[in-house]
Amino acid sequence: MTTINTHFRLSHKIQDEAFTLSQAAQCNLYLSLSQKAIRLAVADTARNKFVVLEDYELITVFTPLQVAEQLRLIAAENPLLQEQHWNSIRVSFSNQHFTLVPETLYDPAHQHDYLRLHSEINALHDVVLSYRHSALEAINIFAIDATAYQTLLDIFPARALQLLHQTSVLIRSMLYQTGRSGTRSIYAFVERDYVSILVLGESGLEFCNVFHYLSPEDFIYYIIFVMQELKLNPEQDPVTVWGDITLDSALFNILKRYVRHVKLGQKPSDVGYSYKFDDLFAHRYFELYSLHLCE
Repeated sequence: MTTINTHFRLSHKIQDEAFTLSQAAQCNLYLSLSQKAIRLAVADTARNKFVVLEDYELITVFTPLQVAEQLRLIAAENPLLQEQHWNSIRVSFSNQHFTLVPETLYDPAHQHDYLRLHSEINALHDVVLSYRHSALEAINIFAIDATAYQTLLDIFPARALQLLHQTSVLIRSMLYQTGRSGTRSIYAFVERDYVSILVLGESGLEFCNVFHYLSPEDFIYYIIFVMQELKLNPEQDPVTVWGDITLDSALFNILKRYVRHVKLGQKPSDVGYSYKFDDLFAHRYFELYSLHLCE
């Protein structure tokens, strides 16, 4: 018998004392899956307020299969993942396997073909899905690990799940908050080893990609590269940052060295948060909160 070792730790847990699992039918459950973390949140739809957040750090996890194994172990002991009566369940996946296709050119029968132009996918190990961005008239086609997909189906066997690529979550939230302004702006969502960079302008989304970095120098290279390619000026144009970055980190220091105006982003404003969330940095968990804005 194969034994799966535990490679996670609960690094943060918040729960409003007014929340109980008996309220699940009026609440949404949100999950964010990446190679470095599994995060959960609960939003009470009746009060339009976040009431629970749990952040599991993954330790010495290197493959999507290992992420799925840790998710299964967490679900075995976590009441939130054992509850089946949520109003809605949304899950986002963080990886580099995605592409955006104009809706007018999209043919569902060729999802794999579109994605193969940008990513290496394996029909045996990957599941290809899509998400429609009505505001952009575009389709986000993405691949997720088949084992992770099956694990979610096993955890919620009788539920319809809404599965999204993390870039779709970021796009929805940033467009929702900023609209289509005449000012072109660059945004970065930072994870350990990965940074998602988006540029929004008058026409909507102008750029979106996920870069893998190994050092602060890699990190700033991608930021400056995108700014130069899109004719943005590091001396004038601000960069807004969300995610796993702190003011005293090497990433933030090198960003401040090369970009004159750096701002930390805020959490989505069209939803409330229990007072228990007040001690969290406003730029953290943006990917989790933003699932509330997806449909």
